[in-house]
Amino acid sequence: MALKLEILSPQEIAYQGDVDLCILPGTEGDFGILNNHMPFLTSLRIGIVYIYINKKLSETFLVTGGIVEVSDNKCTLLTEEICKSSTITSGQQIEEDSEEIKKIKLKALEKFHYS
Repeated sequence: MALKLEILSPQEIAYQGDVDLCILPGTEGDFGILNNHMPFLTSLRIGIVYIYINKKLSETFLVTGGIVEVSDNKCTLLTEEICKSSTITSGQQIEEDSEEIKKIKLKALEKFHYS
């Protein structure tokens, strides 16, 4: 049985599917969720979400914080804003943000730690 991951924002379901591992940007540091993880609820900071399928990095997303609930082999991430990292590395989407938010997002995108 695989871990089911859902990433939801008010605008869309950004991701829904089975994964081997997801690494999330917690407020106290990054953490990974595997199959059969203990149930818990925590908050997120601005950072990168890493999704692994078949033991390979499949997708990455930039989130601006949020809440994560893990229970019964299901991980649900609720966030206000999310986008695929590949769509903003060019900086197009960041142009609309304030200067402070731009700096934080660009810093989060500087280095992919788990790729």
